Amino acid sequence: MTTTDERPPAATVPRRSSTTARRIRLARYSVQAAVIGIIGWQIFQAFTADGSGPEGLCPFGGFETMWTWITTGRTVRHVHPANLALAAAVLAMAVAGRGFFCGWICPFGAIQGAIHKTTSMVVDRIPPLRRWRRRAHRVTARPGGLARRLDGIFRYGRWLVLVWALGGAAMTGVMVFRDVDPWAALISVAEFEFSLAFTVLLVVLVLSLFVRRPFCRYACPLGAVQGLVAKISPVAIQRDAASCLGCDLCNQACPMNIPVNQRTRVTDSTCLGCLECVLACPSDQALGVSVGLPLPALRVPANDRD
Repeated sequence: MTTTDERPPAATVPRRSSTTARRIRLARYSVQAAVIGIIGWQIFQAFTADGSGPEGLCPFGGFETMWTWITTGRTVRHVHPANLALAAAVLAMAVAGRGFFCGWICPFGAIQGAIHKTTSMVVDRIPPLRRWRRRAHRVTARPGGLARRLDGIFRYGRWLVLVWALGGAAMTGVMVFRDVDPWAALISVAEFEFSLAFTVLLVVLVLSLFVRRPFCRYACPLGAVQGLVAKISPVAIQRDAASCLGCDLCNQACPMNIPVNQRTRVTDSTCLGCLECVLACPSDQALGVSVGLPLPALRVPANDRD
């Protein structure tokens, strides 16, 4: 992170276009809305016309059945061969675009993000709640504080869930994660079945009111797989320390609380590739998307000026 003396005067730094930011956000929200619409249609078909159901559109099922499929040529129960194709597609996206699937496509992540964003919009309009949120943010954002330490510990939960889900499916031939999977509960909500998975779903949705993407941060095994594979991706957010204004807006915008302004290259396994940090940065040259050598850096365009 640069010191104050190293930062250029704010007036001399080219500013990022807000029009570009709006267009990129609109594109991401449109993709997420389209995916949610497709899933919703599949749910409707499953319960009205005996359709195949939306479980065939879950990539993690492909990873859960991978060992059984390799060793026996069969898939575990509730898994469709399409899940294997989707799992391969997610791996390809992780290599080509790091967290692109989580940040741009995953419907459950989009739902969590929408709940938190809606809550924030309501809080912004109620002064007492707004002041309370500012105080809470100062406490939780304190370096070395209890909230930060707990957040760091809980993030290991994704890896524990991943090992348990893959190991359990390989040893038993059953999707053990399905019994607690909030996404499985959400797509079968019309059955009105109260289960452990439904309880987990309720907990995640309530936590989403206060924490951005809680399931993605602490328990999603698919995100863990993607984060692991993304380590070999040549694509990442690149920070130019000389152009950084030290405003901390990138950190505030990141839904996964990655300290972007302390990175030269954001390669954290929790990065969603949502570009919110880039779009929130007022400096056109401080943050951008780069492709590792030998390809040159690519940046979010700033040609469109308001």
